[in-house]
Amino acid sequence: MNFFRKNRTENWIIKLFKITDNKTAEQFDMESCILSTIDSISQKTELKATDFDINYKDSRKTLNGFKKALKKQKEIVYSFVGFDSDKTNTYFTVDNPMLNWTEQPENSSVNISIQIASELVELNSIKLITKNLITSFDFEYGYITKLPSNYDSGTERKIKKGLFSTSVEVNETDRVWTFHSVGILDGFIKRLYPVNYLNKSHFADLRTKELVSEYGIVENISDSISKWTLSLEEIDSLKNNEQIRKISIITDDLGFLKTEKARVFKGKMELKKASC
Repeated sequence: MNFFRKNRTENWIIKLFKITDNKTAEQFDMESCILSTIDSISQKTELKATDFDINYKDSRKTLNGFKKALKKQKEIVYSFVGFDSDKTNTYFTVDNPMLNWTEQPENSSVNISIQIASELVELNSIKLITKNLITSFDFEYGYITKLPSNYDSGTERKIKKGLFSTSVEVNETDRVWTFHSVGILDGFIKRLYPVNYLNKSHFADLRTKELVSEYGIVENISDSISKWTLSLEEIDSLKNNEQIRKISIITDDLGFLKTEKARVFKGKMELKKASC
């Protein structure tokens, strides 16, 4: 199945999400998740991790130094690991923002975002990295896509270039996902992607279940997660489907924000007071 059009320079993007409350956020093993991701990327790409950041400020110059620093952390809220990323376009971030707030919302999420230059690995290797993370750390939703190298992996939008700088603006769409993503446990998705990882709530709605069975290829990844793979043609066919629009948190018109579900989800994830 041909999922992606060929561009001159592209990057694979993997994103995975796990909804947390106070207890599950504290229990999530950030250290193991970070080290496992480093190992998976290194094995598939033969790249070495070279750049490290912990909690937005604590950097190390070697992998061994980084491992020691991880063990010393009482809480790991955020980590960045690069693989000579200025040259290879390969890096990942993991964040567990619930740990960063003094007055915590009911729910937040652990998020991992991985970018790997497409010239380094094939799709099958990307899928193996994703499967390993899902089965090892119980991520509950995610996707794989491919973006041109002039797109930002975080916002999935084109990077704006100025005379002396580049930038990516955070807009309303980004905030909508951040404060409504708890909906992935209630049958919602972000939007359609070439490879979608769905949980049992996505199959509880019979109309969604029928669509998934009619389009693409479905494969069980674990007892609770299924991989739904779509071609670009199938995505084009489904993007205006009434049921897909109904379960998509991100659409062109952000129609989801007008629903009662949006109010409920935001109430669970809305920030009260941040503490760094």
